[in-house]
Amino acid sequence: MHQFKSFSEVHSSWKENTGNALLFDRDGVLSSMTYDALSDAVARRAETLRSETDDFVLDPVRADHTPETIIRIFADVMAGRDVLLIEDKIPADLLSFVTEEAKKLPDTGEEGHLFFFTSGTTSRSRVVTLTSRSLTASAWSGQCMLPCGPGDTILSILPLSHVFGFVCSMLWGLAYGAAIALGRGVRTIMEDCLYFDPTILPAVPTIVEALHRFRLFNPSLKTVLIGAAPCSEELTKALQKDGKKVYLGYGLTETSSGIAITQDQYDPYGLFPCPGADIRIEEEGEVSVATPCMMEGYLGEPDVLRNGRFYTGDLGHFDSKGRLRLEGRKKDILVLSDGTKVFCPEYESELAGVIGTKELAVAQKAGRPVLVISGEVDRGYVQDVVDHFNQLRQRSRQLTQVIYVSEPLPRTAIGKLKRWELQQMIQ
Repeated sequence: MHQFKSFSEVHSSWKENTGNALLFDRDGVLSSMTYDALSDAVARRAETLRSETDDFVLDPVRADHTPETIIRIFADVMAGRDVLLIEDKIPADLLSFVTEEAKKLPDTGEEGHLFFFTSGTTSRSRVVTLTSRSLTASAWSGQCMLPCGPGDTILSILPLSHVFGFVCSMLWGLAYGAAIALGRGVRTIMEDCLYFDPTILPAVPTIVEALHRFRLFNPSLKTVLIGAAPCSEELTKALQKDGKKVYLGYGLTETSSGIAITQDQYDPYGLFPCPGADIRIEEEGEVSVATPCMMEGYLGEPDVLRNGRFYTGDLGHFDSKGRLRLEGRKKDILVLSDGTKVFCPEYESELAGVIGTKELAVAQKAGRPVLVISGEVDRGYVQDVVDHFNQLRQRSRQLTQVIYVSEPLPRTAIGKLKRWELQQMIQ
């Protein structure tokens, strides 16, 4: 198994593969592109770009699921252009900021950088600087832990502007010979397993849960790779009962995706570090990591690593067998004025089950925990639930207020709550 160090090296391997690289829908017809055809298309565009200009170019790419986008990303990076992956249009001032900061990066004469926005769950979203070297290193480490290859079809329905989707539902497969089925979009996401007949599905828990609930998995699907958010034991056991192998992956945008993953199907929550990932548990249980897949930094914030390590903000511990067990986010914990700590997801899970809505969150106001609810609910019933909830807790841990908002709670594209924006909303 080859460890690629650039997109150019990945591209060079495609001529050896006689199978399909991409599957996609074109005007209602299931279509395909071979590795040979993809290789030629990328080479032609890259050669054209190299001849156009020697000046700095930042290419904002709307990362939709089309063959043209895949060709563009590979060709632009190989031609030395910096690529900013976006979901939709980007404000002019933000594009200007990224462009000006990207110009300051040293020109190594190698391939272009790739820029991804962080999720912005607990702070303002930042722009992470990655390289084809860090991303291909991530694809290789994933391949060491969960191999794919010719004969596999990986369904790509995750946003390619998010590093989990970019690596695990696209780059990983193209580096090691699988076919990538490019999802048809949000409206048909629940139908794409049956349409494309994948063998591997990388997805977030909410998508997997919905597909399982409505029995929309295709018979050929054997492996489900779940990441980006916690997955319930109930769901993993249900998938395993249906004959699926379940892999839980842990990674960050800053580490070009995965740094630890399931290896034991009897214990999918015990995660084994990927090759090269030096994971440590720091003070107060915070997970830190040094890895060959590390970012170069945040744009405008070059010095964010400490001795080459990234402090993730996640909490965890190693068990007696050396498996990493995650326990939540440091910033999912409210530290109150008297030092009392409240773990928000625990409160939210319990309250959501009783109130009957997931559109709620725990935040902090005036130094005390409050409950924020979006949408129409029976407010009298909610207050009764909160009163009973508070009776079971010491005074410092009780919810002091219920705040009702008309707008949806701020979330990322994959459904994770943006706690920093939530705090701004209720100030």
